[in-house]
Amino acid sequence: MKPEEYAPAEIEEIVLKAQNGDQDSFAVLFDIWFDRVYRYTAYRVDAAECEDIVSEIFLKLVQYLPQYKTRAGIGFGAWLFRMAHNTIIDWYRKKKALLGSDLETDEEDFFSKVMDEQPLPDSQVNSLYDYERVYKFLKKLKPDHREVLELKFLEGFSNKEIAAITGKTEGNIRITQLRALKEMREFMREDEI
Repeated sequence: MKPEEYAPAEIEEIVLKAQNGDQDSFAVLFDIWFDRVYRYTAYRVDAAECEDIVSEIFLKLVQYLPQYKTRAGIGFGAWLFRMAHNTIIDWYRKKKALLGSDLETDEEDFFSKVMDEQPLPDSQVNSLYDYERVYKFLKKLKPDHREVLELKFLEGFSNKEIAAITGKTEGNIRITQLRALKEMREFMREDEI
């Protein structure tokens, strides 16, 4: 099942049961969130490392789940995606330290990793042509602009949840979203000329 098929109160109930040691509830959380966390991670890292990083995210979930506390307007999904966000950033830092790679170059590519075999749902993009066109413009955006648009329109998070995931203020998220959309419109206009 998908997270949107559960009411927020149902997810919080499953989380509480998992926090109390119910392994079946943890398995349900894993089933609910795995695909979204995997997709989020795959957009940001090399395919070869994706599974390892996703495994690390879910290991951290096991470790830190007892510390999770419900907060108004920020659900479990935002908390989990914040963990994923931080794990990916840590991965890039480790990669830089181990390989001496240029982190700025990595950041330019940070969000350009997309799994070609998983097209966007029809409700978001009506054709492969539209998807390719939108993705072409997304790739031109700054990494933080791209991440906000992906979390908002592809993953369906609210601005408050995106703020919790990225560690920015809700106002900053709104401004980033507006700037990113304006930038996308400019790219599209230039493309039509």
